[in-house]
Amino acid sequence: MKRRKNRLLQRLEYALYRGAARVITRASEARVEKWGTRMGALAGRVLRGRDRLAMRNLADAFPEMPQNERRRVIDACWRHFGRELVEFIRIQSMSLEEIAERCPFVHAEHLDEARAAGNGVILVSGHWGGWEVGGLAIMSRVDNVLTVARPLDNELLERDLARLRERTGAQVVDRRNAARALMKGLAENKVVVMLPDQAVQPREGVLVPFIRRKAWTTDAPAKMALKRGSTIVFAFCIPDGLRHRLEFEEPIRTDKLSEAERDPSALTARINEIIARRIADRPELWLWMHDRWKGTGESEVTNGE
Repeated sequence: MKRRKNRLLQRLEYALYRGAARVITRASEARVEKWGTRMGALAGRVLRGRDRLAMRNLADAFPEMPQNERRRVIDACWRHFGRELVEFIRIQSMSLEEIAERCPFVHAEHLDEARAAGNGVILVSGHWGGWEVGGLAIMSRVDNVLTVARPLDNELLERDLARLRERTGAQVVDRRNAARALMKGLAENKVVVMLPDQAVQPREGVLVPFIRRKAWTTDAPAKMALKRGSTIVFAFCIPDGLRHRLEFEEPIRTDKLSEAERDPSALTARINEIIARRIADRPELWLWMHDRWKGTGESEVTNGE
């Protein structure tokens, strides 16, 4: 009976999603942007536990920021993610050419040079800006891409997302069994996309600084890059309304690192530092509602969501 209820719930969720998608894809861009903004603002009022966590995380990260400014940043953050959600729904119905046009690359030479160096590329980003749109833009324009993802709980929604990824030719690896496939991909000089800025269990990573506090962080990108001699390239997707641009940053060539820099924990801390720099620049674009410092005693999610 429980399994049957789950299937019914999935079908209901899927029907609601498809109905919303039809409306969103037919509406004007200005109207969709307004809907997304309002949806995000409403989510901030409904998910009170996550809102309190976001405010606490921001206060701990930037204690010098006045309370009213922190409130402004988190309110803007909720609105931003509402817009990103509706744009991600819109973009799924577009051609690969349209996706690429809506998210042009900036300083793509960093990626080109890293691929030319051989030994694979680890493309690092974070849950900042429009990472979902940026991911689709990469998959639509770059060959031989592997990305890591956890399957959605709703099998019908996961099926639609899988079809979209299949159109791009990218390979999606379940993060629960990703290591072997990713290492094989790097050996074949493929581009492995990873977002290492979320909390992990202590057994899955290392405790290194992230925005002034230590946080459990996956060291998989560092370990894989060091083992294969791969280049680490950073890319961040910056929104402008419902449009975006994907900016690539100066890469880390692991074959040119000193002995001290080749320590996985040190390299993981360096990766965190680069992501944190983007967050400090535009804090309203990062996922403050995530319990990033979970398990460290620094911050835990509260009830009342």
